[in-house]
Amino acid sequence: MAKKTAKNTGLTLEGVELLRQVFPIMRTLAKAGTERDRARNRQLLYSQYASLILVSLFNPVLGTARALVAHSGVKRVRKLTGGSKVSLGSFSEAARVFDPQLLNGILDQLREELRRRQLPRLLSTARLGKVPDKLIDRLVAVDGSILSAMPQMMGRMADRDKGQWCLHAQVQVRDGQPRSTQVTSGKVAGKAAERAVLAENLQADTLYLLDRGYRSADLFNRIHEVGSDYVARLNRKDGRVAEAPLAKDNQPLALPALSDEARQMGVVADEWITLGGRCGASKIGSGHPLRRITLIPLADRASSARQGRERTDQGGRGELILATTLVDLPAEQVVQLYECRWQVELFFRFLKQVLGCKQLLSTKDEGVQMQLYCALITSLLLALCSGGSISKRQYERICLFLQGWADEEELLEVLRPPP
Repeated sequence: MAKKTAKNTGLTLEGVELLRQVFPIMRTLAKAGTERDRARNRQLLYSQYASLILVSLFNPVLGTARALVAHSGVKRVRKLTGGSKVSLGSFSEAARVFDPQLLNGILDQLREELRRRQLPRLLSTARLGKVPDKLIDRLVAVDGSILSAMPQMMGRMADRDKGQWCLHAQVQVRDGQPRSTQVTSGKVAGKAAERAVLAENLQADTLYLLDRGYRSADLFNRIHEVGSDYVARLNRKDGRVAEAPLAKDNQPLALPALSDEARQMGVVADEWITLGGRCGASKIGSGHPLRRITLIPLADRASSARQGRERTDQGGRGELILATTLVDLPAEQVVQLYECRWQVELFFRFLKQVLGCKQLLSTKDEGVQMQLYCALITSLLLALCSGGSISKRQYERICLFLQGWADEEELLEVLRPPP
């Protein structure tokens, strides 16, 4: 009788075959959290807990913990998760037993596989004009998104910080996938936390795209010190005009002249500035040359027309004010780069609207973190199996395939790129 060979759970297969590895990947966590269980009484293992979360992500019908637990004894669910039926008490208690950070190992493995495959860019050359490819490859959009759990008792409603979490994400613009993620909770789920989390996770040779929540001279200095650049939105009163810094030949450094394209776009000013200690939460000023670009959107711009009114700043004027360390790039290209920050909003929309992460399965910090990490794992797996970004219709067909309602050929119909 031939020996049974162990199933390969590595990330080496392509397309549809990769979907079959979704649940086996979690089996590497089976022994986690069992160190103190010498009598082997624990029945709900980390691998089954994480797999049950994946079941809810690929089956929108099971959107609550009660629904997931009630159907955990179904034969196919037990086969996929590698365990037996669980109780609601065990499922709730498991959130405090298992370490959410262990899922980061799987996330790092998937991110490395994503980099190895070099997925096609989401951004078209026509949209970014003459922006150099090396800048596009460095683009990382940064933001945070709040997730809240429904209060179980009226007393919980008095504590606004209870049952609230923030997912901080750095999204690689070229493929729309997260490069770095972190979850904070309670009182630290605010703008100060967004700046602090980014400051702790800065990387060199990166071009960060930041909204006004990150406006801080201290943070800008940190980004500059690690050897990276940024394009950040400011308020109208941030910064004051300064003299041009000196180049190596002791001559004033000149900014690129405003082109006709920049003027048609609405750029009205491009100047050197310095930031004082009142910018954001900073107590110090900017310690490097800083450029400020002021743009007043035209009334017929698409972003204004959709809302039926002009886009306004806090001061009441329709202004878009950007600060950047890219001193050699034409103003219109800086504006085009900042518009790519929308990729991080699309990423959060995918997590909440497509994967259903608006509905949290747990009200414990660890449980929320594990659900979000499993959602990120799912997002990366979907990008790997589809070869890039994925639509809601494609996600629905993948769910039908995993549930047995669609075969491989029907799945490939929606995954294959159009001719």
